[in-house]
Amino acid sequence: MQIAGKVAVITGGARGFGKRLAEMITEKGGRVVLGDILPEGAQVAADLNKQHKSKVAVFSICDVRKSSDLELLLSLAKSEFGALDIMVNNAGISGTLPWADDDAESLTRTIDINLKAPVEGTRLAIRYFLQNKRQGCVVNVASMMAFFPTEFGPVYGATKSGVVNFTASCATLARMEPPIHVNAIAPNFADTAMVRDSLPKDNNQVFKMTGILTVDEVVLQMIRCIEDESLAGDVIKMLPGKTPLLHNGRKAVSSGVLAGAKL
Repeated sequence: MQIAGKVAVITGGARGFGKRLAEMITEKGGRVVLGDILPEGAQVAADLNKQHKSKVAVFSICDVRKSSDLELLLSLAKSEFGALDIMVNNAGISGTLPWADDDAESLTRTIDINLKAPVEGTRLAIRYFLQNKRQGCVVNVASMMAFFPTEFGPVYGATKSGVVNFTASCATLARMEPPIHVNAIAPNFADTAMVRDSLPKDNNQVFKMTGILTVDEVVLQMIRCIEDESLAGDVIKMLPGKTPLLHNGRKAVSSGVLAGAKL
């Protein structure tokens, strides 16, 4: 999908991957609706509008655990810019260390934000694309921890494994007319505020073993998920110093089960 003239909703748009993705999309001639629980997202949108000397971005406070907040982002895409073309489920949290000290409420929060919210954001976007007979694109954010279990992040890893499976299960949507492409990225640790805040900064064995990705490296692969129409239900795996690779796991195939079914 060419980004010029398209409208993207980005959750977690106040900083990190979401903010940089918004910058890249508007540089390519697209427009963005930013959602975040952090009010700083309003300044991100204001800065983009000032830079481009026109309204290319709007912001709304969004708690992705609330379906109503996600629905509002889609409504803003339509009311402010006329349509929705791209849904980016970027918002996420890392959990706490040690994870066993979390209470049930904190564990539920991690699962709701990292797994339930991308599923709901994807569902709302797909419903919109189907109802409006419109080509669409969804980008989900997984993690290399979906593939490499870690002692310090079992709940986080479980949510990201769910995102990978969910994305792969959406592969056949790309065969529809018009097509809907659902893909994901799975970066290793990247230089974001979330990573810096959640892991020790000094003498960190994880960083020593794996290195760290830049924000731009990750966001360029998010752009690839949007622009490369050969991708369908794919997950791009990313490690520092390595060429990004498509995950070679299984994807959904047409089974006939959904033939004639109302999605």
